[in-house]
Amino acid sequence: MNYHEKGLSYLLIAAALMSMDSVFIRLSGLQDFAPSLLFGVFSLISMLAVTRWREGKLLPLIKTGGIMLVISGAIMGISGTTFTLAVQKTTVANVLLISSLSPFFSAIFSWVFLRERIKLQTLAAIILSIFGMYIIVRGSLQSGGLVGDMLAILCVIAVSLNFVVWRKYSHLSRSLVVGAGGFFIALFSVGFVQPSDYDIGGVLIMMIMGLLSAPVGRMLMATATRLIPAPEVSLMSQIKIVIAPMVVWAIFGEVPSQATFIGGSLILLAALGHPLLTILMKRKSRLNEEPATT
Repeated sequence: MNYHEKGLSYLLIAAALMSMDSVFIRLSGLQDFAPSLLFGVFSLISMLAVTRWREGKLLPLIKTGGIMLVISGAIMGISGTTFTLAVQKTTVANVLLISSLSPFFSAIFSWVFLRERIKLQTLAAIILSIFGMYIIVRGSLQSGGLVGDMLAILCVIAVSLNFVVWRKYSHLSRSLVVGAGGFFIALFSVGFVQPSDYDIGGVLIMMIMGLLSAPVGRMLMATATRLIPAPEVSLMSQIKIVIAPMVVWAIFGEVPSQATFIGGSLILLAALGHPLLTILMKRKSRLNEEPATT
């Protein structure tokens, strides 16, 4: 198996694991901030252990990260908390489709904070995906899932902002940032829960998610970016948008609305078409350069 095939294997496993986040939250049966607190605590434990194992002593890494480690962790705390709440208040399909807007919000933030030019095909994809998001949110006005959609939008904005932070401050330990995010998820949630909010089954399900599924998926995703081009990573990672709603439909009978299908189709067209177009354009550019180099 070559590096590219290995990267694709990591990516497929990562997408499958990450698509289960929303399923675990639903299966736990826990409400409001209760699953967020457990998600945060278990993510903090697992990521501190992984960081200690892979990168050595924690204190020097924390000092190296400095204030940006805290800021990035706090942003991740917002994204993790809002995601957990959004899954409870709107359909899983809505949450994941809105979450797939992350590359386009990242492009906007990169333009604002890093002065990176937005390519024409990226701008077209942004406009198309925002129109799709508008259709989904408008449909939720009738179905009662508007609060969940708004939380999902806040989540994807936070995730996208963190991508820009990581790009600018590449020295940050990724596993330590995820651990810091777990700390802030727990911090944001702890004041809203009571011991009576938990049962043993829900705790065990969130333990599986927080210790195994979620962190392993994110680590494999990060590893895949070192083995295959970023556009392919973006393209293949969209598999989770299909997997999770199908699993939730099979278990809970949750059927997406017509507005979700229509708006989601536009978002998927933008999310899948943009990296595919980027790959094709790069291949065409390489083919055009070959005669000049021979």
